[in-house]
Amino acid sequence: MKNTKIAASLLAVAMLAGVFAGCSKTSDITADKFVKACGKLGLEEYEDYLDSMPGLTDAEDGCYMVADDEDTIEELMEETLKPFLILMDLDDDIEAEDITSISAAVKGTGFEDMKDYTSLDELKTNGAAAIQITLKKTDFAEEIIDGADDLLSIAGIRSKHFSDKEYLSSKSEGYIRLHVDLKSFAKAMSDNDTAVNEFRSIAGIDIDDFFGSSKGDIAASIDVKGGNIFILLGCAINSKASVYEDFLAAFGILNDAMKLSDNKAFYDDLADVFPSLYKYILKARQGGSGVNPGVTQMVGVSLPTKDLQRWVQDGENMRKDFKNKGYSVDLQFASNDVATQISQIENMINSGCKVLIVAPIDFPAVNQALEKAHQKGIPVIAYDRLFYDSEYVDYYVSFDDYQIGVMQAEYIINKLDLENAKGPFNIEFTAGDTSDFHAVYFYNGAMDVLRPYYNSGVIRFVSGQKGFSAAATEAWSTEKAQARAEDIITRFYSDGTNIDAWLCSNDSTALGVTNALEATYAGKYPVITGQDCNITNVKNIINGKQSMSVFRDTRILASQAVKMADQILTGQKVETNGTMTFNNGKLTIPSYLCLPVFADANNYKEILIKSGYYREDQLL
Repeated sequence: MKNTKIAASLLAVAMLAGVFAGCSKTSDITADKFVKACGKLGLEEYEDYLDSMPGLTDAEDGCYMVADDEDTIEELMEETLKPFLILMDLDDDIEAEDITSISAAVKGTGFEDMKDYTSLDELKTNGAAAIQITLKKTDFAEEIIDGADDLLSIAGIRSKHFSDKEYLSSKSEGYIRLHVDLKSFAKAMSDNDTAVNEFRSIAGIDIDDFFGSSKGDIAASIDVKGGNIFILLGCAINSKASVYEDFLAAFGILNDAMKLSDNKAFYDDLADVFPSLYKYILKARQGGSGVNPGVTQMVGVSLPTKDLQRWVQDGENMRKDFKNKGYSVDLQFASNDVATQISQIENMINSGCKVLIVAPIDFPAVNQALEKAHQKGIPVIAYDRLFYDSEYVDYYVSFDDYQIGVMQAEYIINKLDLENAKGPFNIEFTAGDTSDFHAVYFYNGAMDVLRPYYNSGVIRFVSGQKGFSAAATEAWSTEKAQARAEDIITRFYSDGTNIDAWLCSNDSTALGVTNALEATYAGKYPVITGQDCNITNVKNIINGKQSMSVFRDTRILASQAVKMADQILTGQKVETNGTMTFNNGKLTIPSYLCLPVFADANNYKEILIKSGYYREDQLL
C-alpha cells in the first residue's frame, strides 16, 4: 500500500535526520517523569508495544508504553533497537540485560489522509515521538554520539550540509540536534547517490519529487547523560507544529532551537516500518548490494559442548558469518548435558529466534524442544547430526558420513597394501556413541569396505569386538576410548602380538587409543585413523603417532548452515544437493552434504596451514 511506503519514507527521514533525540534539559528525565509527561499529553497506555503501536493510525490522542521487564525489553531490543545498535557499532557494548527500562510515546494528527499520497504537497499531518532508554551502564555519551553521527552519514548527511542553527552537536555534553526544513533535508539526501537510489528502491519514490513541493520542517535530537538516553523526533508537513510543541512543553523542553515553525511528524505502523527502514539503511551502508530484509532477526545455534575444539570453531564461524549478514545470534554450548541443551533451545524459542540450528546431544530427549519450535513455526536445521525419528526437522547439513568411513578404511587398505599382501593383519575398531546417528554411518562405511578382506582372512579382529555396539564409545569420550583400548591391549596383545591398524571414527577416540598405546603397548604404532583434525591429533600425525584424520572443513559446514538459514529467512529456495537420501524414521529430510578430505603427514601443510585453518606455530 502507498501509505506504507510513505510511512517508511517519513520515518526514514526522521530517523536519518536526527537518528535519536533530546535536548540539554532532558538528561534528568526518568521513567516516572516520562509517564507523567505522557499523562499531560493525554496519551493512552499500551502494554504490548510491538502489537499495539500500529493502532496509532486510529488513535489521534496517541499512546505510550513503559517496558521494564526482561521479556519485553528483549523483544524490543531484537525487533527495534538492535538494528540501530549494529549500525552504530554498539551492539557488542549494549545488550538487553544492560537496559533497565525502555519508554516510548507517539502522538499525531492527519493519519487518515495518508493512504493515497505519493508526494507531500497536499498531505497535512503533524506529530512527535519520544523514546527513553535507561541503561545500567554509564559513560556512553561519546560512543553514542559517534555512532549517531556515523548513522547520519549513511544518508550523506553531516553538519556541513546545514548552518550552525540547523545542526548542533557536542561529544563532551552528549547531544546532537537537527532542525531543518524539508527542502534543505531533501537537498542533503540528493547529494548522496546511494541514498537516492536506495530511497527509490525501497519506497518507490524520487526524493526531489517527494519533498519538492511540500512545506515543513524536521526536528530531531539525542541527549545522553550517564546511563540515560532521551530521544525526541518531530516534524510537521503543511500543518502547524502543535503536537511537537505539546511534547516540548510536556517534557519541559523549552529550547527555542528545538521549536518548529511550520512542521509535521507522523508515525504510522511502526512494527512494519522498522524492517523497511533497516533494510534501507543497511543497503545504503553496504553500497546497495544484497542485503536481505530480515536482517533484524535472530538465529539460535545450539551445539553440544565446548570440550571438543571443532564445536567451538563451528560456533564462532557461524556467529561471525551471521553477524556479517546483519543477524543477531544466540549461540549456546550445552556441556554435553541433555537437560541443559533442552533448556537453552527453549530459551531461544521464547526469546524470538526465527531459525534454529541444532547439533543434538540426544535425539529423543531434545525432540521435545523441537516440537515447541514447530508449534511456533520456527524452522529447524539439523547441524552435522540428524535427529532420528523426529517430524520436527526441516533441513539437514553435514558431511557425507558414510564416505568418511569409506575413506578411513581405504587409507588402511592402501597403507597395509591389502590388495596384494596375504596377511593376516590384526585390526581393532573404536567407533562413536551409540546414540549418535552419524556414528552408525561412519562405522558402516568403513566395515562395508573392510568386510571382503575380513571374509577372505586378510584381516582379523583379534579382540572379536568388530560389531558396532562392541566397538562404540559413549559420548565419544577420550577417557572411555583409552580405557577400552588399554583393556584390549592387556587382554589380547600383551604376548607381543602386533597391532597393524586401529580404525578410530574420530579424533577424540583416536587420542584415547594413542594414549593407551603409549601406556601399555610395546610395539610400533599401528595405522591409526581419525576425524576432525584437532590440533593435538595433527601434532600426533606430525610425530608419527596417528596416521591420518579426515578433515571436514567446518568453515565450509558452518558457512553452508548460515547460507541455508539466510535462504529460509529471505524466502529463497533452500539449496540442497541430494547426494544421499536421509530418512530419519519419520521424514525424508532435504539435505546438503559437504565433501571431506583427509590429512596425513604428507599433505597436512597444504590442507590445514595453507588453507588458513591453522597457523604453523599452532602445530609445533
